[in-house]
Amino acid sequence: MNRSLLFSILLVSILPLLSCGTKVYPKIAPRAEKGVLDLKDWNFAEDGIVPLDGEWKFQWLKLPISRPETDGKSENPILVQVPGNWNQIPHLPGMNPLMAFGYGTYSLKVLPRKNSGRLMIHFQAAGTAASIYLDGKKIGGNGVVGTDPNSSRPQYLPLYIPIGEPNKEMILQVEVSNFNHYKGGLWESLRIGTENDLLSFRDSRVSNEMFLFGSIIIMALYHFGLFSLRRRDRTGLYFGAFCASICLRIFVTGERFLIQKFPDLPWEFFNKLEYLSFYMAVPFFIYYLDALYPHSFSAKIRKFCLWFNLVVSGMVVITPASIYSHTLIPFQIVLLFIIVWFFKVLIRLVRGRAEGSLMALGGVLALTAAAVNDSLYAQAVINTGYYLPLGLFVFIFVQSYLLSFRFSQAFLYIERLSDNLLEVNKAYSRFVPLAFLKFLNKNDITEIGLGDQVQREMTILFSDIRSFTQLSEKMTPKDNFDFLNSYMRRMGPIIRKHGGFIDKYLGDGIMALFPNLPDQALEAAMEMLRELEALNESRADRNYEPIKIGIGLHTGTLMLGTIGEEERMDGTVISDAVNLASRIEGLTKEFHANLLLSDNTYRKLKNRKKYSFKKLGKVRVKGKSNSSEVYEVVG
Repeated sequence: MNRSLLFSILLVSILPLLSCGTKVYPKIAPRAEKGVLDLKDWNFAEDGIVPLDGEWKFQWLKLPISRPETDGKSENPILVQVPGNWNQIPHLPGMNPLMAFGYGTYSLKVLPRKNSGRLMIHFQAAGTAASIYLDGKKIGGNGVVGTDPNSSRPQYLPLYIPIGEPNKEMILQVEVSNFNHYKGGLWESLRIGTENDLLSFRDSRVSNEMFLFGSIIIMALYHFGLFSLRRRDRTGLYFGAFCASICLRIFVTGERFLIQKFPDLPWEFFNKLEYLSFYMAVPFFIYYLDALYPHSFSAKIRKFCLWFNLVVSGMVVITPASIYSHTLIPFQIVLLFIIVWFFKVLIRLVRGRAEGSLMALGGVLALTAAAVNDSLYAQAVINTGYYLPLGLFVFIFVQSYLLSFRFSQAFLYIERLSDNLLEVNKAYSRFVPLAFLKFLNKNDITEIGLGDQVQREMTILFSDIRSFTQLSEKMTPKDNFDFLNSYMRRMGPIIRKHGGFIDKYLGDGIMALFPNLPDQALEAAMEMLRELEALNESRADRNYEPIKIGIGLHTGTLMLGTIGEEERMDGTVISDAVNLASRIEGLTKEFHANLLLSDNTYRKLKNRKKYSFKKLGKVRVKGKSNSSEVYEVVG
């Protein structure tokens, strides 16, 4: 895949993210001061959504609306920053910064512009239960706000609450209680805007998250599938697991689809999933990069990261949120170290021109840049918009492309090896006939083992050139080879044409096997004799003396297999029938015949009427105690 095509695919893929990304307005939103947010100069229709950030009034251990009877030690409201957590508020009575259990009420006076249209409030989450009141009337909430662990129930759910068309100042109050997490308070921004803008904002978040989930889960399943087909390469397994953990995190953060689907499940369960999806993604990605670029990452650092993540993940599983939530800051510190380590190794790989390292570095840079941008945008340092979903998608897309490229290269390499293996098998078939492998139930030469054997009834053909010794003495070594190769080149195809295969060449002789009908062996022998006549005519034209051959046929049971030792073996045929066929071929010299066959072959011929036979009687073959009937083919 070339770079222009990759860019086109990436551009088409990110268009949905760009088209439904956060709308950016040029006007800087005002911030609350001393518990008052002045929006008289803010035109919601033109200027967009406003985060209700800044100084809110806060009453510690007071729930003046839901439980006016509660009596805390805090008399007058104090000013606190929202978003934020009350661990950071100094001098709160009974506050333990490491375990911020308690409750309190946040208040903000909002001065809207007249005729602002129908407005809506977006509430994301608080730590860890909240009730929202507008002018003393409850308009929404998460979980149950209480004054102790028994009366409080945590929950995280994004809310979009319509508030009509306010034309006067509004008093917004949020009661918050926390007895589950080490941080408490309003740690997420509230937003106010027109219903159309906030519903578009919600649709944008939903579209982004569902697009990300769909894209990443497909990548995860694809790479799991690749691993199932090629388990020696674990890059697909690690990257698929990384993608799966990201998908889980998408479902329990943001719009929190999983919580909306199952709101009655325990808050602790979803909170554990949120932490685990984050903690487990890191080691999966580390091992993915290590598998992608073997021996490039320090084994000690890799093991440290693995064990550290296993420890913090184990704490998430076995301890409550009030304890395991403390692991987030150490984890973020280690994560920062890991990111620096990633950059260092990837830059070294880029300098070493490792395949795909530049793209891998680009993906990490895209994700890092998006994260930094979102942090600065959230702090109103820059006015660009949120691009973390886009950065995450680019990051995962690049890694997925790298893996696909790696697998395509491996496939091309396998194709080349396969082509080479075919050529090797083709070359080996010139030494070991494919028919030999077939009878041993082998597909190629690599499956042959010492001692492989099979018993079959076949017809054996032996042929030999008469007086070859005298002929060879008149030729140079090169002429000898040229002569024999010319002769074999004519006879070999005839044997294969009639369903036989050459087992071996015996100098000037041929030993061939016919596994089917003896008639095929006889047909091949007759055609060999006719081809010899044509060869002798050609030799006569060049003033060469004619050559004669003798052919012997015998049908019997034989053992086809391999003999030798592990480092050197050979395919061969072992049987008394082979010896008898050789002896019958030797008798052609005594009877001055071209073609002789045994009684066994003669009796098993299906079509004896095609040829004329002459019975030579019983002949005792050399090396045999019993006499054998021998027939000559005449005419």
